[in-house]
Amino acid sequence: MLALGAAVPAAGREVQAIRHFSGPEYTRVVLDMSAPGSFEVRRVADPDRIAINIAGAELAVSEPLVVGDGVVERIRPNPGARRAQVVIDLPARAEFRSFSLPATGGRADRIVVDVLREAALDAPDAQVASAVAGPVAAAPRPFRVIVDPGHGGLDPGAMRGEFVEKDITLDVAREMVRLLNAVPGYEALLTRTGDYGRELNQRVDFARREEGDLFLSIHCNTHAREAVDGMEVYFLSLQGATDREAKELADAENAAHLVGLAPGQEHGELVMDILMDLRMTQVLKESGRLAHHLLDAGDASGIVEGRRVKQAGFHVLKSLAMPSALVELAYMSNPHDMAVLADRQGRRDLAATVVAGVLAWRRDDEGLARLAAGGHDWARDHGGWTRDYRVRRGDSLWGLARQHGTTVNEISRRNNLASGALAVGQVLRLPETEREP
Repeated sequence: MLALGAAVPAAGREVQAIRHFSGPEYTRVVLDMSAPGSFEVRRVADPDRIAINIAGAELAVSEPLVVGDGVVERIRPNPGARRAQVVIDLPARAEFRSFSLPATGGRADRIVVDVLREAALDAPDAQVASAVAGPVAAAPRPFRVIVDPGHGGLDPGAMRGEFVEKDITLDVAREMVRLLNAVPGYEALLTRTGDYGRELNQRVDFARREEGDLFLSIHCNTHAREAVDGMEVYFLSLQGATDREAKELADAENAAHLVGLAPGQEHGELVMDILMDLRMTQVLKESGRLAHHLLDAGDASGIVEGRRVKQAGFHVLKSLAMPSALVELAYMSNPHDMAVLADRQGRRDLAATVVAGVLAWRRDDEGLARLAAGGHDWARDHGGWTRDYRVRRGDSLWGLARQHGTTVNEISRRNNLASGALAVGQVLRLPETEREP
């Protein structure tokens, strides 16, 4: 198998860095280039390997990378007189695909080679095994929630110091799945379980293949103005965005899905059959109702401010014939919001807030009450609620909950709070015992 890059050759090119990501369907090898240009990728046997040849280029890297993930053994630079070569050593023969990506968003020009896992080439049909087993009394089907952690792999999302959006969204999504799977009648699945990219069509195909009843895409926000804060929830608009900010965000998230996307994998034809479906009217109605429940849960939590529900043309929502929403948890550009996102318990509280919104949308009052009264209520087990606390400037429900070893929902319930807003001088009933800092 031989693959040729179609870019125009450029003299004096350099391979500046070599990176790799191990995903469930393939291992991705990325060469960061100083300039675009042509290249050749070919399979070589005895031993099995893939050679990337770049004419007229030099190697700025010399150390091999050990991968050892079962798909790729190692990646090694191999300098030559008239070309640069990078060799991908394989444990066995494997199919691959290759393409180039232009410089964009601060990223260099890239040559990308995906070495496919065998399971991705010919995965067995799960239906066959179940058919052979014979008829079994079917259990009631759980309500299936597909949780999509935004970004991943080559696409980090927003960054603030040492914190990266793709890591935050994965952590929150994992906690959401844990909470949902603990509620009877619910089942939650992740579109990605590690730090690897998921192309738009893969996220959509996963939700369809798993017959999801609800799709939630989890993201973090950022803004040029530091004062902008809070949670925002988006659902699909087919007529245009609610406002300029909503359109800009949708454009940015849609573009992010194209980072590392192979040419020809655009999603136009993917969504047309869905957009023509008459069910879309009901799906949009339910998505709007879901979005408002999610925002109400965020506003009541006191963890972050609930800003507003908006509509925009997010492609990951357009492609789904099930109720869906995109949740921007908080602003990484805002100091208070970032403190919540940077804190492990803060991320857990955000996950519980989104789950509470889902349960409210489903009118599962029993499950919602169970979530509000449960969780990490350290005070319930270690002290009484006998202390009268006077709210000071800078206090928040989230901070008080952490300080006193309880949950935001528990403070709200015991003090009959209708929202997460606190007034200076307001008296709250809090646990007598404070946690050690």
